[in-house]
Amino acid sequence: MHEKNNNRVIITGSAGLLGTALLNKIVPHYDVLGVYFRTEPEAASTDNLHFEKADLTDADTVSKLIKEYEPETIVNSAGWVDVDGCESDKLRAEESNFRIVKNIVDTIQSANIYLIQISTDYIFDGRDHPGRINDRPAPLNYYGHTKLQAEEYIKNNFSYYMIARTCALLGNPRLGRTNLINYFYDKLGGNQEVMAPDDLYANPIWVDNLAEMILESVQKKIRGINHLGGADYLSRYEFARILAEVFGFDGELVRPLSASSQNRPARRPQYAGLDISTTVPQFETKFLSVREALTQIRNLSI
Repeated sequence: MHEKNNNRVIITGSAGLLGTALLNKIVPHYDVLGVYFRTEPEAASTDNLHFEKADLTDADTVSKLIKEYEPETIVNSAGWVDVDGCESDKLRAEESNFRIVKNIVDTIQSANIYLIQISTDYIFDGRDHPGRINDRPAPLNYYGHTKLQAEEYIKNNFSYYMIARTCALLGNPRLGRTNLINYFYDKLGGNQEVMAPDDLYANPIWVDNLAEMILESVQKKIRGINHLGGADYLSRYEFARILAEVFGFDGELVRPLSASSQNRPARRPQYAGLDISTTVPQFETKFLSVREALTQIRNLSI
């Protein structure tokens, strides 16, 4: 049993793209237990950072972990974000994106533990505008369906939470974790033509910027549902053109195409992304534009 510390945070999915960013931002302020399952985190344990491998789809494992560590806060960034994979393996999708959340909520229902759940813009159908907080969910794919299941379970069974819906995560393309940047960066960096949908929209957010918002939420115990997306709402084609400019690639290699011509297993919302207008005033953290985010990522990559 750990000595009781009211500044303890559990971060699930700690080896993932967002989980790694969360560790970097939260560890300087809190004692953190990073939980992982398939991939080991790259970070090393320190005095206030420890790791544990655990299968969070098992209810007894979750209960034991939380009762032993006694956290003040849990940030659940665990889940399976392969949208096409979720469509073909619905059981794994439900286990990863819903069952873990259910197990956490069932364990902390009677405890004074703050929960931050990472959700997605894909709970909306994106037919004519980016998702607004009070829009009625209507997911087009099974990934969105399982994330909506998780949201509903939290809202129906718990009260001390923030659901952080986010979208189109950006990360450092040189760290090897798949994100929105990698495909464009690798192709353009190799001086190859790249096709980008000019009719598929979102407001991409840098994972470090998102992690800063999550840290602020942990510190202030912000509650309810918030939309945490980038400041710019634009098409994939527009995004790729800005990326080419910021990284010094040939922008003429970026070619537009229609998303409808891409034959993918899971449907994507055309107007994906999130309306952040009601969220921005609640945060001191700046919501970065695509150019600001990509410039910072480029500077880290140099």
